[in-house]
Amino acid sequence: MLDNEKREQIALRRFSLISPVLNGQVDNQKEYFIEVTSKAIDMPYYGMRMYSPKTLGSWLSDYRRGGIDALKPGYRSDRGKSRKIDDELVEKIREKRIQKPRINSSMLYESLLKDGAILPQEVSLSTFYRFLAANPDLTAVKEPDEEKEMKRFAHQYINELWQSDLLYGSYLKVGKSKKQTYLIAFLDDASRFVTYSQWSFSQNFSALRVVLKEAVLRKGIPSMIYTDNGKIFRSAQMQMVCAQMGCSLIHSPPFQANTRGKIERFFR
Repeated sequence: MLDNEKREQIALRRFSLISPVLNGQVDNQKEYFIEVTSKAIDMPYYGMRMYSPKTLGSWLSDYRRGGIDALKPGYRSDRGKSRKIDDELVEKIREKRIQKPRINSSMLYESLLKDGAILPQEVSLSTFYRFLAANPDLTAVKEPDEEKEMKRFAHQYINELWQSDLLYGSYLKVGKSKKQTYLIAFLDDASRFVTYSQWSFSQNFSALRVVLKEAVLRKGIPSMIYTDNGKIFRSAQMQMVCAQMGCSLIHSPPFQANTRGKIERFFR
């Protein structure tokens, strides 16, 4: 019998396999699925197993329909459907995306409010975010063919990729003892804009979650988050939060700080 923790681990593993397609990291979905399934996949609880490209395609469809919960074993097909966002509103979201393909999620929500397509008492910003996370095809940014050849980690549009890191700060006297301080920050790769940063006395997921939440509330949901291999960035909680938002969590190779040069520059 699968407990909730195992079901979440399986869902996160499945999401890690389909997230490159969701966020435009591969050019050909069919070829990518064939390549991924050419070898056995290590799946939590089940161990090493062979899967078909069709299976990965079904996981992709499930995620687009019901979000991360749809990737958990035993998922019911009637879950994950928004009762507040109907087909008419979905079409209006698509139209806005066509008109303004680079608009972020919070600006998209404000634009729909202005047009009267959304009533705040019926669809809150948090509900809107959850809906977009479960339907990443509505938020994916398509690059023009002539601009596809780009340097790695030199993304052209905002919210395509955020870099994040943690800086060890000074000690502060608190009562009779001294405490280490830590600065957690998220930086947009394209604009070099710090979406949010905050000092803390802790270097744990709770502190990271606060900073990520504030960054998302201010600037929308990024397609990818790029971090080092620190414990808080590799935690199951961080993976789950990113998966729920439809955001790929990517870790840099060990001992290669230069791949995170922009946020290292911010930290100096």
